[in-house]
Amino acid sequence: MEGLDIVVVGAGIGGLGSALALSRAGHRVTLVERDDTPMPPDHEAAFEWDRRGAPQVRHPHVFLGLARTILRDRFPDALQALTDLGIEPPVPGSMGGGWEMDEETIKVLAADDDLRMLPVRRTTFEWVMRTVVLAEPNVDFQVGVGVSGVVLKEVAEGPPVCTGVELEDGTVLDADLVVATTGRRGDVPSWLGAHGIDVAETVSDAGVVYFSRFYRAEDEYGFGFRAGFGAGIGVGCIGSDAGTYSITAFVDKTDKELRNHLSDNARFEKTMALLPEIKDVVEAQGAPIHDVHCMTGLINRTRTFTSADGTPLVQGLVAVGDAHTCTNPAYGRGMSLALKCGVMLADELGSHDDLLAAQRTYEQRCIDEIVPWYQFSVLTDQMRNAAAASGADPSTGAGDPLGSLFAGGGTDPEVIRLVMRVMNLLEMPSALMEKLPELQAKQAAAPKVERPAPPKVKRPKRADLLAVTA
Repeated sequence: MEGLDIVVVGAGIGGLGSALALSRAGHRVTLVERDDTPMPPDHEAAFEWDRRGAPQVRHPHVFLGLARTILRDRFPDALQALTDLGIEPPVPGSMGGGWEMDEETIKVLAADDDLRMLPVRRTTFEWVMRTVVLAEPNVDFQVGVGVSGVVLKEVAEGPPVCTGVELEDGTVLDADLVVATTGRRGDVPSWLGAHGIDVAETVSDAGVVYFSRFYRAEDEYGFGFRAGFGAGIGVGCIGSDAGTYSITAFVDKTDKELRNHLSDNARFEKTMALLPEIKDVVEAQGAPIHDVHCMTGLINRTRTFTSADGTPLVQGLVAVGDAHTCTNPAYGRGMSLALKCGVMLADELGSHDDLLAAQRTYEQRCIDEIVPWYQFSVLTDQMRNAAAASGADPSTGAGDPLGSLFAGGGTDPEVIRLVMRVMNLLEMPSALMEKLPELQAKQAAAPKVERPAPPKVKRPKRADLLAVTA
């Protein structure tokens, strides 16, 4: 099926990816974006992009192996545009982060091209994607266009049919298919609720907030990852493009004392300096690009757009990315899963002659391939909270089902590779559980290699963190 008139609502990563996949599959796409802000002249100016509808754009984002493979296999011109900006994915195993790997492990990881992540800021990635979409002849890009709801009509058989969207000024855009890519905050269920149709939601609070700040080093810092932790704080550093990198601190959302502490620029800097795992990052003495930003309202949520038998609630309306299923942003899965939803939808439309059948298969694929990441994120949040409550040492991988397996990977490169593939959304969590016993048995039978015990790290106590002053 091709040649549909499709309205895509929202021009974030999910909307841009959907518009690109659908237009290149032969559909006519109208991409509408509420934010009426000028297109920045270049990727550096994009860092100051006024994206009120996506306030998280200047927080760190992770473009995992899944995101890069989608660009490599489906949108090579977008990947080339990133390459032209000097953005090169590092060799897996060379990223640092305290994960010491032997030469054989690094060799195994380097041979798996899918594992290469993209060291890029969200604003740079979005600017490149928008540039590519704007060049598409089958895409009509409209900014300053807010959507207030959808237009439905009843039919003799089957679910109601969505025939378009109603804009905030009262005008209507007709469509064969409406694709909602309105992000985590978008209230798509209210569109259908206005017509008496209930969209079921399952929500789990992530239980954390985070504080982040971007820096630029005089000498290009390059891609890397550093993870650290102190009493009540988890910290990650992510290397990015153009010599930039970010430091992000996660704290319990109910810990008002630490939240107030970290919201101050000077106290944030001095507190990060106390965490030994990111000592090299702090010593890089990068210049802060902006003040400390706080991100709240972090949830895991999945929405059900079908009845019990799998029939879509509405023909001609689908949700993509966080509008369908969102996960705790701390795990960095949102951008990659949004891109995956967009290409899945284009593929299912191309595989069916009937729109309702295509929607049914798309929703089933979301259940099979997207929703498990919601479930895995909820599980990880629960394990993390339980470990924190028990006072377990995070260096053992306590509270992180992937981190604990990684820590227990020993010397077998295939165990580490499998864990890395799950981390990069290239394998489902179930695949890890199915394959791990075989790999662990292989590891147990391998000759033992004596390794020196890692040095003990002195970690700060809560009083140490709170003692730093502005």
